[in-house]
Amino acid sequence: MAETQESACPWNLISVLGGDSEIGALAAAFTNGDPFTVIDPVGKEAIVSLGERPLCFRGSIMVAGRKRPLRHLVSCSQELADTQSDGKLLLVSDDELFIWSSLVRHYGLPATPEWGTWMLSQLGRERRVHPLLGFGYGGVRVSATRKYLLNLLRKGLRGRHLIFPPENRPVEWPEIQLTKKMV
Repeated sequence: MAETQESACPWNLISVLGGDSEIGALAAAFTNGDPFTVIDPVGKEAIVSLGERPLCFRGSIMVAGRKRPLRHLVSCSQELADTQSDGKLLLVSDDELFIWSSLVRHYGLPATPEWGTWMLSQLGRERRVHPLLGFGYGGVRVSATRKYLLNLLRKGLRGRHLIFPPENRPVEWPEIQLTKKMV
């Protein structure tokens, strides 16, 4: 492959089914940080990589009528596996309510659903929400720390872009349902 790893786009998660030799070869390539080609459902190709030290999980699936089990490999980047990172949050949907509620829950923010539109407009204006490569979902990476988000909330409240609810009561969040995006 003529492409170098530096030219490969970052990828965070991949799930592959195949035989013993295919899964073994893919696991070795992923573990080595080698770039690989993915083709989306409409035929668009991209050279991607899981980066350094991806995690690989293997399993077997028994299929009726097959002598050998089907092998399953799930690999994820260190970026996706790093749950302790303050400053970035990887999400499986680009739905604004999902992004806002995820930020509120992950960082423990004192906020209401109604504040999401203004907050996300500020994050977008500062280019802190980035789409993740992939197909079948519209994932995003949000680059913001808890301290930054609290300062942004303070700015919104002081500037009267955000207002407190008229009465003191529990904040009710709407139910969120994620659906598969059609390509």
